[in-house]
Amino acid sequence: MRRREVLKAGLLGGAALAGLTRAQGGSFTMTIVHINDTHAHLEPTGGLTLGGRRDQRLGGFARVISLFDRLRATATNPLFLHAGDVFQGTLYFNQYQGLADRHFLHRMGIRALAPGNHEYNLGPDGLANFLNGVRFPVVSANTDVSREPKLAGRIKPYAVVSVGGQRVGIIGLTTPDTPIMSSPGPNVRFTDPVAATQQAVVELLAKGVKYIVVLSHLGYLQDQELARRVTGVQVIVGGHSHTLLGQTPFPELRPGGPYPTIVKNPENKDVLIVQAWEWAKVVGRLQVTFDERGELVAHQGQVIPLTTDLPEDRFALDAISAYGLPIAALRAQVISRAAVTLNGERNDVRRRETNLANLIADAMLWKTRQAGTTIALQNGGGIRATIPAGNITVGQVNEVLPFGNTLVVLELRGSEVLAALENGASQWEQIAGRFLSGVAGLRYTFDLSRPAGSRVTQVQVQTPTGFQPLDPNATYRVVTNNFIAGGGDGFTVLRDAKGLRVDTGFSDAEVLIEYLRTQPSWEPRLENRITILNEPRSQRWEGPFYTDRFLRVGV
Repeated sequence: MRRREVLKAGLLGGAALAGLTRAQGGSFTMTIVHINDTHAHLEPTGGLTLGGRRDQRLGGFARVISLFDRLRATATNPLFLHAGDVFQGTLYFNQYQGLADRHFLHRMGIRALAPGNHEYNLGPDGLANFLNGVRFPVVSANTDVSREPKLAGRIKPYAVVSVGGQRVGIIGLTTPDTPIMSSPGPNVRFTDPVAATQQAVVELLAKGVKYIVVLSHLGYLQDQELARRVTGVQVIVGGHSHTLLGQTPFPELRPGGPYPTIVKNPENKDVLIVQAWEWAKVVGRLQVTFDERGELVAHQGQVIPLTTDLPEDRFALDAISAYGLPIAALRAQVISRAAVTLNGERNDVRRRETNLANLIADAMLWKTRQAGTTIALQNGGGIRATIPAGNITVGQVNEVLPFGNTLVVLELRGSEVLAALENGASQWEQIAGRFLSGVAGLRYTFDLSRPAGSRVTQVQVQTPTGFQPLDPNATYRVVTNNFIAGGGDGFTVLRDAKGLRVDTGFSDAEVLIEYLRTQPSWEPRLENRITILNEPRSQRWEGPFYTDRFLRVGV
């Protein structure tokens, strides 16, 4: 379907169509400046290896603000966007529940936000509280909040903003998986992003808006599929998958694709897809030029790593210090020591065994032994940070496990344990959070050459006499977190299990803190709890963490 046919499909009359498609003369250039998945990382992220130098830092809101101010003064018609997941990730969120982030988003000059799945972590109440003082539009075309009184009328499908004297339409999108990844409640409904986007395009074109940007919290692969199926949009600014796009000066930062990634739409026109990694460690800058009909004719851009070579805004630093006062003492409390780096890197905990995931699963099993548990399961999506070697603090543990989940004890048949492991491995290629990287009391093997749902080839459970094959008919007592126990991340098998179910009320972060305090130093290793068969060579040990630290036994 062509752009003109999109309008016809919207049942516009011929006279209206002629008026809408009449050229207004001249081209229009704007510069889209964007971030996504900031997850309450007001402060810079440390412990990175950049250009061969260890323990480097990237990002921080004070540096973002300084760069935004520079681009506001020098870029052509700048438009500042955030592609979602403001909430959750550090003690700043635990303390302020997104309100500190809101302050800095205003200072950045964000013009629109697409709510991410984590914006629903505190339910409709938490998002409504964030929206109460927001001074920019929050947009999601595939989110229906009309039945939720706390949110009704507050999330629009799109916004029209003025940029350089021109009207620009911004269509928001939120991952339809939000109900299984967060807590939107029963009254918020998520619809098909493709249909919702196309409908929004029809409405914007009908209003005479020629320049349209999709602000998407769907993920990199999903944005590419959207681009192939939607007409009338040639720029997608994305988030959700935490994908680094484009080359940087640092070989340790391996991109997941080019910046921009270009996909052909149904009219065989280029669609530009961009994303800016995570935690405000980089900023995306995409300059685009449209002709008088609203068609994309030129583009150029790159991601900008926010290194310490870039200045920080002094007033923003003062504000961050003020926000940090109530949590500084808690954050600094030392509970133990790590003799090695505890790996919580996203690409690793969502694809393979890591020493940190093992440690978390061990802590869960240790805490619930008196309840008779013999197996622990931890999803990689619940592990949100790495702990560098050295002192381990309360603040670091809460950044690793920031969601406030509690431990749940379940009785599962062996067949249900196997089904849970299959679900965990089913979206390995998408780096999905459902991957069970943290297991204790069992070990398993899965084969990536086999289709999702039948990948797990071997499961062995630990017994007093050693590891034995999983018995599909036996009953096992399992501890996991309340998120996946309730069906989150697609774990319907855990949600629907009919046996014993007890929410212990123990916080996962508090349990890990308690466990770490049992000894002064920790040096967890990989123990072959998870074996991957037929892993694509290009995916093995990817990411900056493993470029200079191999924690595998024997390496």
